[in-house]
Amino acid sequence: MPQTRQVTPLSTRAEVGTINAEKRTVDLIWTTGAAVLRSSWLDGPFYEELSLDPKHVRMGRLNNGAPFLANHYGGDVAATLGVVESARLEGNKGTATVRFVAEGIDPEADKVFRKISDKIIQNVSVGYRTYKLEKIEGGSATIPTFRATDWEPYEISAVAMGADDGAGFRSATETNPVEITHPLTMERHQMPDPIAEETKRAEAEKKALESRAAEIAELEQKAVRLERERSSGIRSAVKAAGLEEKVAEQMITDGTDLNKARAFVLEELAKRSDSIKTEQHTSVEVTDDAAEKFARGAAAWLLTRAGDGVVAKAKAAKKPGFENIELDPGEFRGMTLVDVARASLERRGVKTRGMDRMTLVGKAFTTRDSGPYSAIDDFPVLLENVMGKVLMAAYATTPDTWSRFCKTDTVPDFRASPRYRTGSFGALDSLTENGEFKNKGIPDGQKTSISVATKGNIISVSRQLVINDDMNALSDLGAKLGRAARLSVEQDVFALLALNSGLGPTQSDSQPFFHSNRANVNATGSAISVAAIDADRVVMAAQKDISSNEYLDLKPSILLIPSGLGGVARVINSSAINPDANNKIQQPNYVQGLFSDIIDTPRLSGTRRYLFADPSVAPAIVVAFLEGQGQGPVLETELGWRVDGTEMKVRFDYMAQMFDPKGALTNAGA
Repeated sequence: MPQTRQVTPLSTRAEVGTINAEKRTVDLIWTTGAAVLRSSWLDGPFYEELSLDPKHVRMGRLNNGAPFLANHYGGDVAATLGVVESARLEGNKGTATVRFVAEGIDPEADKVFRKISDKIIQNVSVGYRTYKLEKIEGGSATIPTFRATDWEPYEISAVAMGADDGAGFRSATETNPVEITHPLTMERHQMPDPIAEETKRAEAEKKALESRAAEIAELEQKAVRLERERSSGIRSAVKAAGLEEKVAEQMITDGTDLNKARAFVLEELAKRSDSIKTEQHTSVEVTDDAAEKFARGAAAWLLTRAGDGVVAKAKAAKKPGFENIELDPGEFRGMTLVDVARASLERRGVKTRGMDRMTLVGKAFTTRDSGPYSAIDDFPVLLENVMGKVLMAAYATTPDTWSRFCKTDTVPDFRASPRYRTGSFGALDSLTENGEFKNKGIPDGQKTSISVATKGNIISVSRQLVINDDMNALSDLGAKLGRAARLSVEQDVFALLALNSGLGPTQSDSQPFFHSNRANVNATGSAISVAAIDADRVVMAAQKDISSNEYLDLKPSILLIPSGLGGVARVINSSAINPDANNKIQQPNYVQGLFSDIIDTPRLSGTRRYLFADPSVAPAIVVAFLEGQGQGPVLETELGWRVDGTEMKVRFDYMAQMFDPKGALTNAGA
């Protein structure tokens, strides 16, 4: 990832060449791109090379009347000797034609022109600014080499000595440079002998430079991390704008700065908004997602390590919220929990070198991003994210029966939320000839309500658990809590049915939910059989709406029975021939396929059976959840006060309740 430094203008030596006394022009070589040893502003000595690729050199100012000066006196107009008439890049050289002021106007210019003509002054120097440097791998073991891939020459000056030994008078007798091939990039660079001398001198400073080895290594690691963030930021910006992926890859390859990439994306969005006129303006904000990438990768690795793979099971089953979850840890693979804690701290600028593991983990639990709120890549938030996903995956994949015969709903708060069942008009009135239309009374509605309550517990995650890298223990805690939440709903639903000896909870009329007054009880208790099931069907079909104007014609869709009756019930539901009749008669089974689902459960005992209509049509039981919390438990984290670590609170806002008595029927059996 590029770094930004404030750099003063630089210069490098050039070579004076062909002279035209009549036109008072001089042809010169103003650069060969040769490496020059520099120091200080890049944290120590380094070699600087100038790329002569036309894409890397900003030639505008040099070809727009750049001055020819005396000794880089850029601020003194009197030091201007002439002007750069033209400048070019020719292979591995930069050449230019300089025109001096007319003879007799400027005595100083006349002196310099005569000295150049007499070969007294043989060197000139080019002034330039660098905008981008790229490190060349495989160079000197002690002194790095950086290549300028974005730089701008803006003036040429006459000097006694310059920095670039490869540049001098452009004539028939050029210097004989040493040709060195870089071992990694295989690019060829011409390196004159003085560079070799500088390298030897630099080797003498080896001991002093070795003391900086640790800092250099840390700088390189930071550069790698920043480069990853640059690449990730560009990809995210391009994706958010809906551009093709190859656009991002090209900018990454070209080394485009992240801010420039964002500017390009916003420019493309502006073009698109100009061509598509809509009433509603959409604004797109492109942000750096380095924190999201860290949190996503670390969480993916911890989830991959988690115990029985409950998250992977939820993803494979395409449970809501898990279809697109990422489980590829990438660079985080192999990390321990302590490694993740260390990485989270270092992202906050905390130096962890020399810090013992207990202190490190404790600090990770308490260090936050700047501001009062935790960020997604803070260590406690990472743990909460992982534990929350494990909890929800376990909740989603734990088998239950209640979801097969109950309806789910949401309420905005903890107050009772009203629900209404309306009546019907019945049939229209008949009219005689010239008869008068009569008013039809609006049927009354029936009001009921649903609400939620809260259940939950707190678990503790200690520093010792993290230091021991016991991810299985952590995931096991989350999975058990998820299963406990699912089990809570299951137990509550069956507890409702068990009240009043299986007739359900007492209603506002002081009668149980299943009662003859509601026509949802088959008073003729009978053992399960084709005839008995058909009799139950007839009772349910006779239900009318609350106005008693219209038959609801509800059909049983789900059969809920004790485990001991499951085999018989499935035979009755699937057999084409009545299993209760004399086999010689071959009587058809007139309730075949009546039930879309048969649930036999050990949570019921005896012989009582329940028949439910489709819960989406006439829900007898509703499980209500708090709006905005999702249909599952919620995990929250707080720095532990009672424990040496963090505490996680599982909160589950829901309530199971009886709803519409017309949607179910019970038979005590025999």
